[in-house]
Amino acid sequence: MASSSSSASATEGYRGGIEIPGWDHFYTGKVRDLYRHPAHPGFMLMVATDRLSAFDVVMNETIPDRGRVLTHITEYWLQEFSDWMPAARVTCDPTQVPDLPEEMHDALRGRLTWTREADRVNVEVVLRAYLAGSGFREYKATGRLWDHELPEGLQNSSQLPEVLHTPTTKAEVDEPITWAEAEELIGCKEEAAKIHQLALRIFNGAAERAATKNVVLADTKFEFGRIDGQLVLIDEVMTPDSSRYWPADQIEAGKEPPSFDKEIVRAYLRSITEWDRKAPPPTVPADVIAKTRERYLDICEILTGSLPDCVSR
Repeated sequence: MASSSSSASATEGYRGGIEIPGWDHFYTGKVRDLYRHPAHPGFMLMVATDRLSAFDVVMNETIPDRGRVLTHITEYWLQEFSDWMPAARVTCDPTQVPDLPEEMHDALRGRLTWTREADRVNVEVVLRAYLAGSGFREYKATGRLWDHELPEGLQNSSQLPEVLHTPTTKAEVDEPITWAEAEELIGCKEEAAKIHQLALRIFNGAAERAATKNVVLADTKFEFGRIDGQLVLIDEVMTPDSSRYWPADQIEAGKEPPSFDKEIVRAYLRSITEWDRKAPPPTVPADVIAKTRERYLDICEILTGSLPDCVSR
């Protein structure tokens, strides 16, 4: 059974680390815990926690229900493109996960993904439609965006002339690379071109869908893998953790719009000048946590039209 420290409440989210009888908890990430079962080689259980990280440091606080929101949004997009873009994901229904003890179902409902293990493509596929974040800082310093030449006079939150691919390495700290370097890491120019085309098709389709809901998809990142030689989507897809979503009516040239993510937390942490952005982290106030949770719930409802079954405001 889940311990009291692993359960979620209205004020404290699910921190993860739960023990599942018969399962091996083999990896702990910033947000997700991964499990394997000896009877099911080639598959794993991915559990999205409510842990909160910023500047690569895991905070002491959680964002209640955040893991469920990330899982819900990913599932929404995977289903939207399932007729032509396969995924490693098998199910998000705990009752359909083989050998998952029934007493674990409620604790993991809404935050688990039963998935096939894929041979990961070691390139973070990043697409940008607007200048923001590290992309804007790069442009301001060099006049370029990775290996792309850009026109002069663009500002923070300016729309780019076209959606650009700015890949990075897939490592503990992702590093920008050129497309030629990405091709080398992928190992095949033809497969690299296919990844680019698939990512662009997903991005454009999602951006069009978001636009009908008065939301701009400014940028996102994808992860691909291979299963039996076939390219599949792995990990989260176009969540507010992997994407920058903006209210379309709040975009102002020269300023970065409020985003539907944990930017409220980052802004607070940037205001603490004495923190060196290393562990241990400072305390994040309850009102910052509450406002951040609302932003996650807002974008979930806007994009998918619903909240996860076990989540309420």
